[in-house]
Amino acid sequence: MIIDKLENAAHNPVYPTVIRHALQAIIANRPQQLANGKYPIEGELIYFSVFDGKTKPLEEQRPELHARYIDVHIVLEGEEIIGAAPVEQQQQQDGVFDEQNDIGFYKNMGCETLIKLQPGDLTILFPGELHRPMATLNEPAALRKIVAKIDVSLINR
Repeated sequence: MIIDKLENAAHNPVYPTVIRHALQAIIANRPQQLANGKYPIEGELIYFSVFDGKTKPLEEQRPELHARYIDVHIVLEGEEIIGAAPVEQQQQQDGVFDEQNDIGFYKNMGCETLIKLQPGDLTILFPGELHRPMATLNEPAALRKIVAKIDVSLINR
């Protein structure tokens, strides 16, 4: 898991090239001006979605994880809390992992770390890192964000 600012992360030489490439492509697309929808960078290998939603109380959000894609959550407007935890804490799966949509849900989080994101902030979650996005500790509120997907097979290219 990485927590950073979009502008910093896009040029951080420590991050893998593919992550910097994806972030630079997002910036070049001027995401603040984009309509809701899916935007390919490299087809299904790297893409991002812009959407408007509403946060929910943290305890109402289902823990999820991915196996194929690295998730990059970027807040454009509003504030988001993302709960995150390693999956080795004997959490219970909540249904069968959906390989086609690369998502599995869990019933609990175990020992959870809370990440607070404001406009311009991002967090990068790697496959196997359990998380609960779109949450709040206060009243539900509007949230405009990006979720980018990077196929983990590209990490070493």
